[in-house]
Amino acid sequence: MSVSIANSKSNLQSSSLKKINPSSLSTQSIQDNKSLTKLSNTPKSEILLRPPSLGGLKKSASSRFSEKTSAHLEKLPSFREVSPSHRAELFINKLQQCCVLFDFTDPTADLRSKEIKREALLQSVEYIFSNREPFNEIVYGAVFHMVAVNLFRPLPPRTNPYGVMYDPEEDEPILEAAWPHIQIVYELFLRFIDSPDFNANLAKNYIEHKFVLQLLDLFDSEDPRERDYLKTTLHRIYGKFLQLRGFIRTCIRDLFCTFVYETGRHNGIAEILEVLGSIINGYAIPLKDEHRTFLEKVLLPLHKPKSLGLYQSQLTYCVTQFVDKEPRLAKVVFHRLFRMWPVGSSPKEIMFLNEVEEILNVMDDVSFRDVVVMLFKQVALCFKSEHFQVAERALYLWSNDHIVSLVAENVALALPIIYNILYYNSNHHWHKSIRGLSFSSLKLFMEIDPVLYNKCAQQYKEDEEQKKMRLAFANRPTPASVQKGKTEPSKKVISVSNNNNTTPAPSTNTASSTTTTPSPSEEKPKDGPPIRRKSLLPVDPSTLEALSTHKSLEDVVVSNPTSSVDSHLQGEGEIVDLNAPYSDDEDLNDDYVDDSDDNDGLGSRSSYP
Repeated sequence: MSVSIANSKSNLQSSSLKKINPSSLSTQSIQDNKSLTKLSNTPKSEILLRPPSLGGLKKSASSRFSEKTSAHLEKLPSFREVSPSHRAELFINKLQQCCVLFDFTDPTADLRSKEIKREALLQSVEYIFSNREPFNEIVYGAVFHMVAVNLFRPLPPRTNPYGVMYDPEEDEPILEAAWPHIQIVYELFLRFIDSPDFNANLAKNYIEHKFVLQLLDLFDSEDPRERDYLKTTLHRIYGKFLQLRGFIRTCIRDLFCTFVYETGRHNGIAEILEVLGSIINGYAIPLKDEHRTFLEKVLLPLHKPKSLGLYQSQLTYCVTQFVDKEPRLAKVVFHRLFRMWPVGSSPKEIMFLNEVEEILNVMDDVSFRDVVVMLFKQVALCFKSEHFQVAERALYLWSNDHIVSLVAENVALALPIIYNILYYNSNHHWHKSIRGLSFSSLKLFMEIDPVLYNKCAQQYKEDEEQKKMRLAFANRPTPASVQKGKTEPSKKVISVSNNNNTTPAPSTNTASSTTTTPSPSEEKPKDGPPIRRKSLLPVDPSTLEALSTHKSLEDVVVSNPTSSVDSHLQGEGEIVDLNAPYSDDEDLNDDYVDDSDDNDGLGSRSSYP
């Protein structure tokens, strides 16, 4: 018997060895590499037009790639069909039914079961809204288990498989195919947390560190609708669970550092910064050392990535909140910003100038005096920029009355730094609007302090005369060149009119104005492959329709839920304001106040420019 078993094992091993052919494996791998190379070199538009069976790509994919289910749900009775004493048990049964997952990559599969689950979710939302009795611990466990099963999932890769990186500014977002169910799960979760009888003592056993980490991972979703719902959800959790506030801030810090120093790519930085802005708004004064370190080591390095434009307004709001609460931090902020100044990127320079103006709006005269020298040294370089939009944005700082009032108090430090550049721009800059704005800036300073202005003008004339003398001395003929009858060609010197009038005027010489440096747009384009400026993805009407009909989770939650599917899609209901800040009394009366976080209140949700 043992001999027969050994023989059968040896036969199986030999047969398996016969089936595996190394040469066939190498040939197969070579063919796969060739097909991948051919696919990566194929234009995006041609791949998308192919059917999926021939290697084409689907426009919208679910985050669950291999999620298959053969379960067939049976419709449960509604809450109106049972007695009030049995509704809690029915609610638990519906939550268990909603834990069944479906594959949304096939729109024709399990249609009846998908609709049954969707109706169960809607009825559960209505039951939470209308229920006036406190839920027991069993219900808490069923709700958080259902939320975790439906929401916490692996996200699809952000890189398209044919080699072109996804660009959120140009490409259409890849929407979550399972959104019809996920949307209602988010609404149910938020209504449950916002219910009047919500007990944080029971919920703390389920909303813990692991739950928060998984929730933050979902912010990397490419679906903007889900990120908007996550933003509201995280804001509520931070406000309800005081013992998690320090951990949430630590997780946000780690996420930002990973984004800046390692990956450089994340889809939800803007939404997380928006939540963080409301958190910073609730900080008590004076700020903790932990918060100052967070500003210097975490927030300010966020100016480095190339994708700054996607979250610049939210980041500016957070930095401005710190400076508003503690003005002496302005020196640290400006010092780091000027060290990271994007000299080779004009669009980022304009973003930095916008942020500089926002910070100056919340500064007082005392804090401004500490940064006036470094500030105007950097602004003077922007005045001198050959890119007219950078110089124009810097000159528009004088249109802000608050900034003008700050400069008027410190004009003795500011004007000597920028006078020479403003005078040169008013006469010699290649762009007409920059010449006019520079002239207007000089008139402004002359009205603020005429004596100092005349002194700077006289100093400028003396410096120009010394430059002329040095140039003349450098271009004088040498004895050797005189003997040979050769002289060096004299260099053209830009002369500055030295009249008695101290008010500079833009140059009116038409000959000199016509010989300006041509703008970059006038240069002849070089031959070569065209640069990809717009997405090659075909416009998907369903994507545009889904994004246009999207409503914020706060607007959905404050509406009166109904069991009707049509009314849920339309989002009917009265909308009220939920942007009121959390009061300090509520935080102090909570049984789980952390002494280390007693001044980290949650501020109001503010809108961003």
